[in-house]
Amino acid sequence: MSKVKTSTPSVSELQHQVKALDQNWKRALADYHNLKRRIEHDKSEFVKLANANLIARLIPSLDVIELAAAHNEDIGVQMAARQFHEALNQEGLQVISPGLGDAFDSSLHECIETLDLPGDKQQNTIAEVSLKGYRIGDYILRPAKVKVFRVPENIHSEPVASDATQSRDPQLINQTGS
Repeated sequence: MSKVKTSTPSVSELQHQVKALDQNWKRALADYHNLKRRIEHDKSEFVKLANANLIARLIPSLDVIELAAAHNEDIGVQMAARQFHEALNQEGLQVISPGLGDAFDSSLHECIETLDLPGDKQQNTIAEVSLKGYRIGDYILRPAKVKVFRVPENIHSEPVASDATQSRDPQLINQTGS
């Protein structure tokens, strides 16, 4: 029988391999922890978005319930509106209700109409709130619908000529025979 000669690695080679395996293991462990954190974050964001989506679909119902409560003195309607609103608030719903004269902010407000600026008001300020808005955290579910003051446009146009002879255009004057 012939003996197969096998080479045995030296101690320094084995130490180098152990060090490389240890570094690879530490990298893999760090990658695992980063992945775990990212998955938890993504899961949390998904839950927030799903919650926000559901609440956004409930906002029209909230509007109707609040309108009914505002126009009905029945204690049951008042209580139902208050409980519904409180339940949504506990889920993070916040009202966007700008005050009259507040600065218009396009990230929170939707301008549905502009009104000529009276002398005592500032431009791009809220003139009227037509419908309050809602948000959850940084997510705007519905911007507040507002009317905004603006400077009226000064239209400096020349009066329209009643016939071609009153026009300043020489071609039109020549066409009329004058």
